[in-house]
Amino acid sequence: MSPKSAYLFLYNTVLSLAWGYVLFLTYQTTRAGGGLQEVWQAVELPLKAAQTAAVMEIVHSAVGLVRSPVAITATQVASRLFILWGVVDLVPATRSSPLVLLRLPLGGGAAAGGSGALQLSLVTLLTAWCCSEVIRYSFFAFKELGMQPYVLLWLRYTAFIVLYPLGVGSELAMVALAMPTIRANRPLSIQLPNAANFGFDYYWACWLAVLAYLPGFPQLYFYMVAQRRKVLRSGRSGSAGKLKAT
Repeated sequence: MSPKSAYLFLYNTVLSLAWGYVLFLTYQTTRAGGGLQEVWQAVELPLKAAQTAAVMEIVHSAVGLVRSPVAITATQVASRLFILWGVVDLVPATRSSPLVLLRLPLGGGAAAGGSGALQLSLVTLLTAWCCSEVIRYSFFAFKELGMQPYVLLWLRYTAFIVLYPLGVGSELAMVALAMPTIRANRPLSIQLPNAANFGFDYYWACWLAVLAYLPGFPQLYFYMVAQRRKVLRSGRSGSAGKLKAT
């Protein structure tokens, strides 16, 4: 194994394990009856470490260690860091309550507590992120070993069908939960007048970030759908490994 392959194998293996640990902590805390705040307390440090380490993927792309386009890689990493550091970590409301999308009547009636809700929260965000990253980093770790287990190949190009919409929906839910606080307090903003004669309003920057999801998500999603057809069609014959990694 070349030094390059050894490094990429180690990088992908460590991050696969890190995201698996975050997923385990999320499951363990919710299973024990912990709320969103308890989940955040449990996962905060490993989550921040795992996600911030993804900055290295921009470096990998820039120096030619991997073939991923620098601009696309930087955009994907930046969007995750924005959600983690610029929304969830910045605004406690995102990790204390869910965003309820729809109230659902269940059997037994309201008097019997027979109601539920379709909602997005920190837990759905973590579930989507962790599952996606465990699959992705494991896939690339095995690739550096010259191996391609079909189950990982299938998961890599199938799980996104559910995980991408869940992840993007949860990210937008975090922004929606944070916006009232950001609008009221204007954190990270630079007010005019000042010596540099430069102003920055974080509230409107968040809106621009949300608008960027509109063209970005469908483009990436349908690109992966097209790749899925190509890869899984040739996966069992081993030719899928020659396709460009995504």
